[in-house]
Amino acid sequence: MTELKIGVIGLGYTGRLHLAAYGRVAGARVAAVADTDPGRAEGLPYPYFRDYAEMLESGLDAVSICLPTWLHCEAALRALESGKHVLLEKPVAANTQEARRMLAAARAAGRTIYVGMTHRFYPEMREARRRVEDGDIGRIVLCNDSILEHFGFLQLPDWYLDKRRAGGGAVLTSGIHLVDRLRWFTGDEITEVGGMAGNPFFGGSIEDAAQMFLRFRSGISGQVSFALFRDPHPLVCDLQLIGTRGSLTVHTWKGYEIHTAGGSTERVFYSTESHAQKVLIGMTGEVEEFCRAIREGREPWPSAGESAQALEVIAAFYRAVESGKMEAVQAV
Repeated sequence: MTELKIGVIGLGYTGRLHLAAYGRVAGARVAAVADTDPGRAEGLPYPYFRDYAEMLESGLDAVSICLPTWLHCEAALRALESGKHVLLEKPVAANTQEARRMLAAARAAGRTIYVGMTHRFYPEMREARRRVEDGDIGRIVLCNDSILEHFGFLQLPDWYLDKRRAGGGAVLTSGIHLVDRLRWFTGDEITEVGGMAGNPFFGGSIEDAAQMFLRFRSGISGQVSFALFRDPHPLVCDLQLIGTRGSLTVHTWKGYEIHTAGGSTERVFYSTESHAQKVLIGMTGEVEEFCRAIREGREPWPSAGESAQALEVIAAFYRAVESGKMEAVQAV
């Protein structure tokens, strides 16, 4: 098996998780890191570059881009032009125009572009998805999702609160996961989006509280709630699916429960792991899928096109907040 030489661009909280994830994947080796702050590379056993453009010329096969959202497009385009496969942190971009540019560049370069969607690889999510696929709760009728976060607990950088740099608030940065998993669990496309957004917690330029209303092609309806607290609050990320034969709720980073006429089932997947250790499970899954797709010459799962489509749902939500009515979701 040919070893893949990987470069990691950006050494913040997420970049360091990428380093740890690659260390768990056979056949992949971190060969270089890049960050504008040399202090972040201190003590790391990898060649360091202050300028990632120089790192791209150092004989790498692929890169993980763990930069702020507004820098994704430029970094991905430069990496693809230099012949590298690209793993991007979510969301794929600040807007769908940039996402389309990156997808087109990857096709032109004949290289893989992949967007890390860790929730697809959590064991509680995968087993719950299998239970739905097996028909345990019947046909899905309604779905609800939510994420309640405390800004400090998640070690989020200041740029998350700046719309110019982040592209959006809680709905973009966290909601991209929720939209993706709703599309995954239902196996359906979201056709219309409505909702409301505000900033009661921080009063800044991004939304830190919001509700999203979804209409799916098959007639399923859904709702997603977001809150980014200023004061300490437990991290809650619950997906509820209501079917014709019962209901299923996934408590992300905990487990799931199913209720049907035949009884109730609860499954817990974690015991003493820290939040970072739980996230690393999903991160390792996405990194492994990225490397496997490169070796097998296939599109990774989920595709970057799916991630771009989830971004379009978020964009339609922002349009709906401005118009005050349901907005159609366009195909990317």
